[in-house]
Amino acid sequence: MTRSFFSSVLDLSLTELSIGNAMKKTLLITAFGLLLASLGCSDVPDFGGGASVVPDVTYVVESEAAATVDAPTASNEAVAGNDQGSFIGKVVMTGSVTPLAALIQKGADVKDKEVCAAVVTPDERLVLSADNAVQGVFIYLNKAPKGGKALDVPAEPFMFDQKNCRFFPHCVIIPVGQEVKVLSDDTVAHNTHTYPQKNPSVNSGVAPGDREGKLSFTYRKAESVPLSIKCDYHTWMTAWQLPVDHPYAAVTDKNGAFTISDLPPGKHTFVVWHEAANGGFVERKLAVEIKSGETTEMQIDYPSDRLKL
Repeated sequence: MTRSFFSSVLDLSLTELSIGNAMKKTLLITAFGLLLASLGCSDVPDFGGGASVVPDVTYVVESEAAATVDAPTASNEAVAGNDQGSFIGKVVMTGSVTPLAALIQKGADVKDKEVCAAVVTPDERLVLSADNAVQGVFIYLNKAPKGGKALDVPAEPFMFDQKNCRFFPHCVIIPVGQEVKVLSDDTVAHNTHTYPQKNPSVNSGVAPGDREGKLSFTYRKAESVPLSIKCDYHTWMTAWQLPVDHPYAAVTDKNGAFTISDLPPGKHTFVVWHEAANGGFVERKLAVEIKSGETTEMQIDYPSDRLKL
């Protein structure tokens, strides 16, 4: 087969055939392919303007293709699950400090004393352990980090309680979107009054012995600092809540310890906030570097000269 074959094919009067343009193109391509097959690589016509390229193509059967796609996906998932880090530590008061006296002594002459002074009520503005570790310190990111986990909002409501004219818990993180139910274990009436910056304020009475939580509310926005909650009937009652829209926040426990998990690797800036600190901030911008798959541990010093009691 020679070039004359190609010429003879092209000499067909395609315009006289009852076929469409697509069929004409198909016939031309087929004829051209037959010509190339007869010539061999050394006889490829010179179209000018550059070197000829023979593509290197590998065909993969369906089962092999599926295996090629699935393997990297599984590997990537394994890496993504292990590249997060954790931030753990302890907040410790440094310098001299005098422990606070009880807020209300047992039997004190206060409003509704048969309930409110039935037990000793501690002053929770500053609660220290034996080694001066500080309870109730908020440690959090002001906004969700790039590559971080989504907030997991519990379906169950958070139970915010009160007993002996004292809020429980005193300090807590609340996910945005979680319902908060206000309970009371007291035989006297209370009032729950919130003081947010970005959310609507709540100001409502709570009936004695309400264990159902008839008063409930939900934070719709994250707050940049914890908000206070008070009882207008018993003015010493105070609690602090921090609504967040990400999972990177914690409150120190009775040992001053905290844990923040699943942080993406990189440098993060944490807020360290405490109600007894002058202005509220122990640290406005605490820089912490998180490494992939590792736990970063730190003691956060809280100088006593930052207290305002």
